[in-house]
Amino acid sequence: MEATLTPTLSTMPAHARVWIYKSAAPFTADQLATIRTRGAAFTGSWNSHGDAVVSACEALHDHFVVLAADLHDMVICGGAIDGSVQFIKKLEAELGVPLTDRMVVLYEQGGAVRSCRVPEVEKLVKNGTLGPDTTVFDDLVATKADLDGRFRTPLRNSWMARYL
Repeated sequence: MEATLTPTLSTMPAHARVWIYKSAAPFTADQLATIRTRGAAFTGSWNSHGDAVVSACEALHDHFVVLAADLHDMVICGGAIDGSVQFIKKLEAELGVPLTDRMVVLYEQGGAVRSCRVPEVEKLVKNGTLGPDTTVFDDLVATKADLDGRFRTPLRNSWMARYL
């Protein structure tokens, strides 16, 4: 009998759809354990029209929850998408941190991930805190290939380049 391997973010195909949720503050060890446990339970039971959604959920850089789904051979229904949103809302409540705040911007500085709010980006560029080569996280990537290739990118290659 063949063992079925549980998908992981690293084993998801390049075309897999990804959704990225973020926290301004780093996750604690307990929060990371909760993300792993709840993420595995959700992806292990996620389905669309009765078919299992091949998916993975992982934390990255201690600030991001990434949900990935291989939709190559299926059309995901609205109910399945709603189920993923409900999963994230429950996770937010359990962790006690917002994950869906689109105004949070995360970047690297001094070897650490730092955060600011979108309205602060222009000021941080003007005062030199952020520059064209500052590594930022583009949480708008839509596929695993984009996650691998441009999730961590220089500010000049992101939507924030307009502030340079």
